[in-house]
Amino acid sequence: METNKKTARFFSKPLMGQTIKANWTLCLAILFIMVLLGNVMNYAMSMMATEKSDADVTEYQESFYTYLGALATYNTMAQQDLSYDDFSGGENEEAYETAFGMLNAQAGMDLSTEGFQEAIDGLAQSDISLDKYVKQFEYVYALNQSEGVFDKEELTISEMLTNTLDMMGVSSEMVEKMSEMNPASMMNQMYYTAMGLLPIFILIVILSNSLIASQVDRGSMAYVLSTPTKRSAVAITQMVFMLIVPFLMIAVVCATRIGTTFMFYDEVNVPGILALFGGMYILVEAVCALCYMGSCLFSQSKKSMAFGGGLAVWFFLASMIGMFGSENMVNTGMGVEELQIFNKLTLVGLYDVDSLATVGTGSVDTAFVWKLLVLVAVAIVCYTIGAVRFSKKDLPL
Repeated sequence: METNKKTARFFSKPLMGQTIKANWTLCLAILFIMVLLGNVMNYAMSMMATEKSDADVTEYQESFYTYLGALATYNTMAQQDLSYDDFSGGENEEAYETAFGMLNAQAGMDLSTEGFQEAIDGLAQSDISLDKYVKQFEYVYALNQSEGVFDKEELTISEMLTNTLDMMGVSSEMVEKMSEMNPASMMNQMYYTAMGLLPIFILIVILSNSLIASQVDRGSMAYVLSTPTKRSAVAITQMVFMLIVPFLMIAVVCATRIGTTFMFYDEVNVPGILALFGGMYILVEAVCALCYMGSCLFSQSKKSMAFGGGLAVWFFLASMIGMFGSENMVNTGMGVEELQIFNKLTLVGLYDVDSLATVGTGSVDTAFVWKLLVLVAVAIVCYTIGAVRFSKKDLPL
């Protein structure tokens, strides 16, 4: 006696199991690459970090230079050889008390060995070596004793550096812009909009084609539809697969990224990282939906691959070109501001890494909200069009 099997109208567990079985090795391979890239980039960023102290040492620096200037003046007057190295070595402290006492009496200053030590301890909070501060003072002090041979104007280090750079053909304005460059922002842009997207874009193109168009083209879709499974169930099941797989993969990469970030940095902005990977998932789903729609619209695998693959490649290349129009690249002299137009010609341009990175900080830039909403709208529309079209079109079975 035959048993009537219930027809799957919206979701098919057997089809989902078959899809997972057919694609799990590819997904794991791409996941491994994504995890590796994410953690290598994280390590590279930690190595490139300037690790500057947040402490403001400007006041200590001014005080330190005041004491060095006082020592230089005293050495000239008393024919002595007092120095920072000698003082920090704890030698001849009485000589420094005598020097400061004499300068206090003659110039009305308020110098002391305790004040000098306080300035040294405060400046030590900076990650710059104290020896470099001493050397900088020596250059400044030496130049302040001189004037131009012909124009009789005061000589300064900044003017010397500017003149030297101009002779080398390097604009001082470019040097100033390079000093304003944000390495963390540049590395984030490279990872989240390029390196981190490439592996999963490749996976998206392959999966979207194999789930629908390739099966129609090869004739295996006829077998699937010969079972108690409606076309709507096929479309929705494959759509669910395209929603879940990228989510799980990006979640794993996000978790490992947070874990290694705690290893490499003292302070971690977890909400910011979650926001960045959340934005990445929304972007990936928008591209997934476009590729899925192409797979549903076309019955030939080559046309589906050309549509989805072509869009994915264009989005990636336009993002790469647009990166050279970013402020950081322009500041380094490696970019051209006009190339920024390419960011408006790709969905990746709606993935605002800089504003997403502000989540979890004191000043959140909400510019990313409307951009992510556009990507969500693209995903919903394309998934809907693809599912409806596949359910109604004539299949060459």
